[in-house]
Amino acid sequence: MLSRSLLAIAIGSAVVLFASAPAAAQYYRSHAEIGQILLDAQTNYPTLAQRHNLGYSYQGRELWAICITDNVGVQEDEPEFKYISTMHGDEILGVEMCLYLIDHLLTNYGTDPDITNLVNGIEIWILPLMNPDGYEDSPRERYNAQGYDLNRNFPEGSGANPEPNDPSGHPTEVQVIMMWSFGRSFTLAANFHGGALVANYPFDNDGLGSVPSPTPDEDMFVWISEEYTQYNLPMWNSPSFYHGITNGADWYAIDGGMQDWDYRYMGCNEVTIELDNTKQPPASELPDFWDDNRNSMLAYMGTCLVGIRGLVADAITGEPLEATISVVGRNHDIYTDPDVGDYHRMLMPGTYDLTVTPATYGGTATIEDVVVLSGDATVQNVGIWRSAQVNYPNGGESLPVNTEATVTWIGDPQGEFQVQYRDQLDPIMADDFEDAVLGPEYTTGGDQDWFLTTDDFYEGAQSARAGAIAGASPGQVSWMTRTVDSGGILRFWYRVSSEKRFDVFRFFIDDVEQFNDSGTADGWEFYTTTLSEESHELKWQYSKDYSVSSGDDTVYIDDLQLLPPGGDWTDIVALTPPGASSTPWTPTVPGSNYTVRVRPYYSDIGYGEWDESDANFSVFGVVSDGDYDDDGDVDLDDFGWFQTCFQTAATGDCGDAFEFVTDGVIDLDDFADLDPLMFGP
Repeated sequence: MLSRSLLAIAIGSAVVLFASAPAAAQYYRSHAEIGQILLDAQTNYPTLAQRHNLGYSYQGRELWAICITDNVGVQEDEPEFKYISTMHGDEILGVEMCLYLIDHLLTNYGTDPDITNLVNGIEIWILPLMNPDGYEDSPRERYNAQGYDLNRNFPEGSGANPEPNDPSGHPTEVQVIMMWSFGRSFTLAANFHGGALVANYPFDNDGLGSVPSPTPDEDMFVWISEEYTQYNLPMWNSPSFYHGITNGADWYAIDGGMQDWDYRYMGCNEVTIELDNTKQPPASELPDFWDDNRNSMLAYMGTCLVGIRGLVADAITGEPLEATISVVGRNHDIYTDPDVGDYHRMLMPGTYDLTVTPATYGGTATIEDVVVLSGDATVQNVGIWRSAQVNYPNGGESLPVNTEATVTWIGDPQGEFQVQYRDQLDPIMADDFEDAVLGPEYTTGGDQDWFLTTDDFYEGAQSARAGAIAGASPGQVSWMTRTVDSGGILRFWYRVSSEKRFDVFRFFIDDVEQFNDSGTADGWEFYTTTLSEESHELKWQYSKDYSVSSGDDTVYIDDLQLLPPGGDWTDIVALTPPGASSTPWTPTVPGSNYTVRVRPYYSDIGYGEWDESDANFSVFGVVSDGDYDDDGDVDLDDFGWFQTCFQTAATGDCGDAFEFVTDGVIDLDDFADLDPLMFGP
């Protein structure tokens, strides 16, 4: 082995110097020791490192991983990276290289500026041992305890009938990796093997057999693979592989490989790195292997900072969006992290067109001519205008009848808008959860009951909250049900505060899930639907996967209503001019349950989603017709009654016919409207 104490490497345009770290342990640590090393790292560097149990092997051993970043535990606008080793239990060198790397990153943070920049700019995940059962077997075993080769059992996406991206039916450890990856938004990864000396990049299988099978990102994969091998001289100078790299299928094709799955299904770039021709080299050689791989591991990690990056957010609210990012001309999608809205599309220098397709909005945004240079990624933030937001009247206002008001909203300057109003009847059922306890109409259960709380609420001083299952064992739930005996318009407000994707609020009608939500929202969300004319069971449920908590670790419900189905929506304006943000409206009928709603329209994609007033508003006053005696004519008989009302300046019964101007008195202002009804213009 070659030993080097100092090496200069170039990442983009910046020259980075990495010095050798002190020699670490010169033996192969056990599974139990690995868990303790990661726990010690968390204890010694609590602001930089967190140990995680991703799940359990077939025989019940933990798959220990560590996250290293400057604000560990906080989701930030930065690429997520993962190193995984030893999915084959007898290929063990990568375990120690990962442990050496963990120590190197943590002990040099804050003193080595290049290490500090990597830790500050990347969320780094390291899983030193993916197959602990095979690793702990004696002798060590390639396969897991179920007899599976873990690198042949991920969903296969080649051919005409790709497998579904479903963990069920796959080996236990494969399921753990899939579920972990579902909960992250990894940009780049590598997995370590032994038995050869080469960096092997996708595709391992494109349905063509053992022939060159490039991805749409062949140029990028060649570059990042060589970023690893050029600093590992034994690998770079390999007599078997030019520059120590190979396309996987060109070497030999396999089904169910992890790197193909990660690229095709998850949008993550992954390379398989074979560290040595010997699967289990002597432990005495570990420092030499560390010298060969240290700078390669660091340089490879830094490549996730190139290309195009940015935030995708609602242009109105600024809230991050879950979206698909595509490069025109490259058949490969990546995805934003919905917690932050950030994306990181690794690309070589050039000029590209991007398309951004939000998961919950209609349409696609296209950004043309994005220039990528060498070095740090080009920042391209994207604001999506595909919703509208009612500003006024938005709930609680009182508008005078027969008086022009102005409906206002925020919306896309390029959009046209349809605006409607509706006057609903009084609620059939309403609960603002302001009583001392939940009423007898509710049934609650699971592992903990729902209860009333003052911790958070939409209106008033209380709301209903899911039971306290924070920190509970896996699989616990808290649910609440009630029955409504008729159809109508169901409405309620909710706020979820949970670990994104893992601890989930679900709402059911008649045991059919209507929607689910997770994560922590800044404010309350509104839900409404129309129930058919029959009895229905409503169910609110909060469930946890593991004991990890985030936010308040619960869901709150407030202002539950069932309104009669009567009251059709009526256009205020069928379609505004492009970019309008207001329209006049004169309500002509008093009522206490008015709402307005707005939706955008685009000629290329049609209508967007409706946004409705957050709550009801009222229209006060009466519609006066001057026909006091209800005989069908406005005549002198009615005028006599008007004189009586005018003399007393009273309203009451008089107002039903004569309160033309709703100011609380019968006066000459009202006569100005009565006069033409009686005598003509």
